[in-house]
Amino acid sequence: MRAWRTMIGLAAFLAAGNASAQSKADDRWQLTLENGDYVWDIKLVKLDGQDLVYSRADSLGKVPVGDIHEVRRIHKSEVHVNEGAAGSMAALTGTDDEVYDLGTLDFDGRLRAIRGILQANAADPKP
Repeated sequence: MRAWRTMIGLAAFLAAGNASAQSKADDRWQLTLENGDYVWDIKLVKLDGQDLVYSRADSLGKVPVGDIHEVRRIHKSEVHVNEGAAGSMAALTGTDDEVYDLGTLDFDGRLRAIRGILQANAADPKP
């Protein structure tokens, strides 16, 4: 009986981990550049020297780390019916986004921040 409970617990743990990985895979990113332009609906891939490589649809692109002012992780929107209007408002207003403001960091600080974001969230490129 104890082994059976352990197997059920392990299966639940693995299912939760898989759901979390799937949720991360559904997230999109947006970069705000120093000149005010945006690079949006992307997945972060890797650092290539001083450039951040990203994937979008069927292609890869690069942007110099020194040009990035803000990195924003946009979670896949989900509406929770039991939460009423509050369940959809966060998704509509972006209040549940993760925002990394790099504007106050020097270049080395931006590189460290991007490395940390990538370690936690990088996606596999699928161009």
